[in-house]
Amino acid sequence: MRASGLIRQEIAAVFASSMPIEAQARCGPFGLRLGFAAQDLAGMFLPAYIRSTPETIDLDLRFITAEHHDLSALVPEAAEKPRLLIEDGIYSVWQPAVIPVLFAIDLTARRGIAWLPKGEAPPWIRSRPAISLIHAMMHDTPWCAVHGAAVGSEAGFTLLAGEGHSGKTTAALACAKAGWRYAGDDFVAVNSETGRIEPLFCSARLRPALVETFQSFIGETTPVSDFNGEPRHELSLAGLGDRIGGGKLRATFVPRRRGAVTPEFTPARQSDAFRALLPTTAYELPGWPNEIADKVAKIAGLAPVFFADTGTVPLEIPAAFAQKLERL
Repeated sequence: MRASGLIRQEIAAVFASSMPIEAQARCGPFGLRLGFAAQDLAGMFLPAYIRSTPETIDLDLRFITAEHHDLSALVPEAAEKPRLLIEDGIYSVWQPAVIPVLFAIDLTARRGIAWLPKGEAPPWIRSRPAISLIHAMMHDTPWCAVHGAAVGSEAGFTLLAGEGHSGKTTAALACAKAGWRYAGDDFVAVNSETGRIEPLFCSARLRPALVETFQSFIGETTPVSDFNGEPRHELSLAGLGDRIGGGKLRATFVPRRRGAVTPEFTPARQSDAFRALLPTTAYELPGWPNEIADKVAKIAGLAPVFFADTGTVPLEIPAAFAQKLERL
């Protein structure tokens, strides 16, 4: 049997069993039905999802562990190496790391699974669960999941594109605290033809150094992860309610710290946005690299691009962003 046939067979076997915990959510342009084999799995992943009752279910997704289903037959022989399979309507990703995870989707049946052999998942997977499967569903659409933050006001949405530690989360949370709409601090969905931005998740990952700045906003009991020496407060912003949402891209800001006290903007090029968006997007989303590059190039050209030195006072960022957007 071909590998795709075996994966399709195992996905069907998972769906032959009922799930004790179910929920519905939206993720970018898609409606999801979520199933969890245990309460601890729901507690692990549900906080990141935007709970809603979508008009249509585009993906039926189940979270399971080795305790519930033995999927060891799907683990590659060289289990220490990542593996990607795209074959006959099946997309599957094996991510070994320290805590291994297997993601697989039958794109014809629109059924997907997230299998946690050790019953655990790394923090970055908990904050954007099964994003690789959403990426697979976007393959034949104009949509693309891109590595960036996005927030919006009446003047429009800005896409914040940059590497880790560039200030995306700080800027996004500062704007959310000021009442802006929030679409994400890490990965967001962007339509490469229309410029429409939609949130994928309602999560955020905050460095401890910024807790004092956002304490009144994030509360006092957010879990803290410390993976590979990078402690983060793992936030669920579900409490923002209707302010978790999207809108039309008005400008792309590329955050960078150059010593400004107050936020400053300088003109940038489409190629600057492309270079800021592509590397992590392509690295984190296995499969179809040329297609990703084409979509990211289109997104980078949809709106004006500016470098943004966000300054030393995070709570001054929203007013500066709003002023810049209103002048465009």
